[in-house]
Order: sequence, then structure tokens, then C-alpha cells
Amino acid sequence: MQSSIVQKLLAVLTVISEAQKPLTFSDVVERTGLNKSTIHRLLAIGIEERMLRFEAQNKVYLLGNRVFDLVRNAYNGYDIQEIALGEMIRLNKRFDANVTLGVPAGNEVTYLRVLESSQALGGVKRPGMREPMHCSASGKALLAFLPSKILDAKLKDYNFESFTERTITNAKRFKEELKSVRSKGFGQNDREEFEHFLGISAPIFNYLGEPIAALNIWSSHPRHKIQELAGWSDKLLASAGSVTEMIGGIAPDIMRSDAN
Repeated sequence: MQSSIVQKLLAVLTVISEAQKPLTFSDVVERTGLNKSTIHRLLAIGIEERMLRFEAQNKVYLLGNRVFDLVRNAYNGYDIQEIALGEMIRLNKRFDANVTLGVPAGNEVTYLRVLESSQALGGVKRPGMREPMHCSASGKALLAFLPSKILDAKLKDYNFESFTERTITNAKRFKEELKSVRSKGFGQNDREEFEHFLGISAPIFNYLGEPIAALNIWSSHPRHKIQELAGWSDKLLASAGSVTEMIGGIAPDIMRSDAN
């Protein structure tokens, strides 16, 4: 079946979006395999519809503003609580532990939704409750994948308040902890805020590869130990990855390379 003009235009947009640098007309022809007259027509349509733009000085083609408008509108239109609910229910049933969805709020994590374990754990987090970033698994997951300059700005004058003997109380140790989070893909909290609570958390990313929420599984000690929760991390990471995909997000390069 002959390709439609829509399919061909999508092929051109895909080639230009995936390129490591802006493409010339010849580059587009070579990478798409389409003939020159077809490319001329498709590029003209793309520019007219603001899906593409032409930089005359360097004679190259780039994505147009309308592409980013469409992505931004889609991103602003979803309710992450509703999108994440299915994965939260799946984790809750599989491990019979508390599952929460948290988002960053200044130097704290705010919990939007909580699914409770069938076992009474005491002190269950409620929607709207907050935790400091430095002693929560969710906080670590949200901070670990930020660009270094943004992370440094967030940690400048940060109050590393001590809650238990396990709380990290300085920036140097905390940055070392975040390196571990990046290598594993998830953060963990082994009774760092309260003596009896522990948990693991995985980030959810937006279309820019930025961490914008975190899925968290937590339980109590001695019912569970952190090693047991860490053994659940593959399922947690899969769920966070599914939510990221559903909102049109992308994991940063470090996580995609680790997955391959």
C-alpha cells in the first residue's frame, strides 16, 4: 500500500526530531529515503502548519513551535493520580504494603494518593501529608535525577534535620546517597525519619526527562526489612516506567542505558 502523505510527514518529523543536530535538505532526503520533490512538498506543509521551521542562515530544518505546543497541552491535561492508580493498585495487591504517590513541594514531598496495606501499620501517610526530601525514599528518587546545578541550588542552605540515628545529616553524604539512587534507579529509606518505617521509591518522568512524581512502597519494621523491599524494586521500577510512558514521558539516558 502506498504511504499516505500523513505517514510521510510523520517520517520527516521523526527524522528531524531524532537528529543530534539540525538537518539540511539533503540530510532529510538521505535519512527518509524519499525523493526530493516529495521532501520539498512535505517540508513546505510542515513549515506552513508550524510543525517545522527553517533556519535560513544555516539552511537547516528544526521542529516548529506547534509540536511543542501539542506536547505541552497533552502534558497539562492529564491527572497523574488517575493515571498512576492502576499501577498503585497492582503494587498494593502484590506486596500487601502501603503504596503512595508523591510530588515535590519545595524541600518536601507531598503525598497525593495513599493505598493502605491490609495489615495495620500505624501512622499511615494521608493525602496532603509531607516529608522532608533528605530522609524519604521519594525525596531521594525525585532529587537524584536532577541536573547537578539544580540539585546544588536545592541543597544550598538545606536543613538536614536529624530524626533518627540513620538520618543523613550533611550534603556530602546525601550526594553520595543520590549517586547510589541513580545507579539503582530507586531510592530507599531505612528508618531515617521514624524508627519503624522503611520504604523504596521510583521516579516518574515527564516528556523532558525530569522527575515530576514518585511511586513509593513502604512498610514497617520488623514486619519487613529494607533488603526485602529492595527485592521488590524491579516491580516498582516497571510500574513507574509504565506511568512515565502513559503520560508521554521519557526516562533520562542513565536509566535507559542501564535497562539495555
